[in-house]
Amino acid sequence: MFYFLINGQSAIANYLKIWHADHMSHANQLELLQALEEEADLLERAAVPIVTVSATYKKELAKHYHLTYHTAADVVYSRAHYSMAEAVYQAALAGGHTSHLVDPTNFVSEENWKKIEFTQKVGRLMARHKLLKWIKDQIDTVVRSNLPITKPITPPLRRLTKNVHRPIIAMHYEVGNLLVREGHQVIQTLTDPHVRPQYLDPLPSVKSKKTAHPHLKFSVFDEATQTAFFKTAVDLGKLVDPNQVVVTGPPIDPRIAKLAKRRKSLRSKRPVNLAVTTGGLGTNLSEIKQVLDDLRPLLLPPENIRLFLYGGIHRDFRDFFENFAAENHVRIGNLDDPQARIRILYEDSIIDANENLIKYMFPWADIVVTKPSGDMAYDAAAAGCGLLFLEPWGEWEQNIQKVFVGLGVGFDLHVDTTLEHFKRLLTSGKLYESTKAAQTLPDLFRHGGAEIVKLQQNFNH
Repeated sequence: MFYFLINGQSAIANYLKIWHADHMSHANQLELLQALEEEADLLERAAVPIVTVSATYKKELAKHYHLTYHTAADVVYSRAHYSMAEAVYQAALAGGHTSHLVDPTNFVSEENWKKIEFTQKVGRLMARHKLLKWIKDQIDTVVRSNLPITKPITPPLRRLTKNVHRPIIAMHYEVGNLLVREGHQVIQTLTDPHVRPQYLDPLPSVKSKKTAHPHLKFSVFDEATQTAFFKTAVDLGKLVDPNQVVVTGPPIDPRIAKLAKRRKSLRSKRPVNLAVTTGGLGTNLSEIKQVLDDLRPLLLPPENIRLFLYGGIHRDFRDFFENFAAENHVRIGNLDDPQARIRILYEDSIIDANENLIKYMFPWADIVVTKPSGDMAYDAAAAGCGLLFLEPWGEWEQNIQKVFVGLGVGFDLHVDTTLEHFKRLLTSGKLYESTKAAQTLPDLFRHGGAEIVKLQQNFNH
């Protein structure tokens, strides 16, 4: 009898647990659908609608829409595709336009959520293991043409944009191509000085004898990217109207662009403000460990450098940075303490991470150690910071590297001899020269966000 009661209670408890989970699952989906409807309404009413694929920010959605549930940890593919979309959004507001930014990843159905998490896990693994990264490089075009997130994001993207009748700014080729197929007018933004074949997928074949696609324009980094675009179109047999491809410059947040004129000279007798940063997937950890290990002597009192260590949303970076500070007997300062020898920026939200970079790091840093990427290099240069480049992650980053090294803003960091190389650049005045080059960059590298908005507003003119 005792056995029956215990097992009977267990069975009932298990049934109630399953019922509760199922009930909560339906409740969560209903809440998410309600948020989706409200986001779609905001996008429909915006003068400048913006869509990207970068990350989830369910914590913020939960707070805004009073949802009772959100995931414990957000998924992040790229700070770049979020920060650049946010840059265009801020540029639209600064220009007096209403605007709204959405990422359909936030509204993927529960049954498809594993594909979203799987894509992030694969990206992070490749970012941390050179062999996997090499394999990815060999099959890059195939992989990018068959992203596992495409099918999951399609239904929410359709709903978000169903009633949008203004041109939509797409900050990722995947959403841009899906929107073109749905009949929307689209400004497809090439966020790097690099032309991926996928950007040209919607263009008609030369053999088809059709006219150039009437609902599609491309925003590109610079004239070299524009030339590369036309060459790629010829190579792929695609028909493109020259007026479809417009040079706007990279999307820069206007809040960052204002910082360059407010900087203190690196030549003043004070420690160098040095930021060391990772990317959205947590790249270059081994290089960053080597760099910081080599720079230890410069932290000893009276210190020659102060460090701002950006780990993004990656706990392994946060843990390493904290251990580094402890091993060197340096107290970690608060984010709002510019005199601290070490500060660490780690967030569980890409939105918080981005805002705190703008608030604390970009106004403060003299030099930023980063891979040559759109999620850090563009913003740091526009803010007036010199750049020290870690190893690039792909051809697009090699192109970025060439651009900023050519402009005198960046140098390739000799990681194996970081201390010696850093001292040489500092004493020769080259680090100072890099900051001055950043502070006097051409407008092309500061006002891309506003130019993209202008392109969207004049789409039919």
